[in-house]
Amino acid sequence: MESARLPSDPRARTPGAEPEMLMDEPQDRLQLDSRLSELSIVVPWAEALSDRYGLREETRYAVNLCLEEALANVVQHGYNNEPGHPIVIEAYVSAGSLFFAVEDKAPPFAPVDPGERTPRPLVLDAMEPGGNGIRLIHRFAGSVSYEPLPDGNRLTIGFPLSIAKKASA
Repeated sequence: MESARLPSDPRARTPGAEPEMLMDEPQDRLQLDSRLSELSIVVPWAEALSDRYGLREETRYAVNLCLEEALANVVQHGYNNEPGHPIVIEAYVSAGSLFFAVEDKAPPFAPVDPGERTPRPLVLDAMEPGGNGIRLIHRFAGSVSYEPLPDGNRLTIGFPLSIAKKASA
């Protein structure tokens, strides 16, 4: 099946602009700064794309959870909570899935396959915070792939469109 890309957004994101001002219609590209506060911009953008493709509530939840985990990891671990570094998310449709490619200029990392880690304790009180982001992404996404780039990283997370809402007859 041939890949279909969403139209590019020729507008550059301006610092301090409200997300609503940038959301006339969902675009395929979102540029963020490496600050956790920027994550609030992602939810309305992802929701607009979810609306466009008629994603079910469970898939919307998975999209938002996976993007939040991936982006928080980039900010906290890739950029060590230092603002002023770019993070770009591109959304596209290919082979019946909606993909989100998260690119950064942080040092390369080796994402852990969730099966390679030692099992976490089954009792919530015994669990330590952290270390579950990639595991959650693998659990909730339809597909996950990592690619080191010459000057950064690309994490691509996919969600099947086949689980979109059925159109009413």
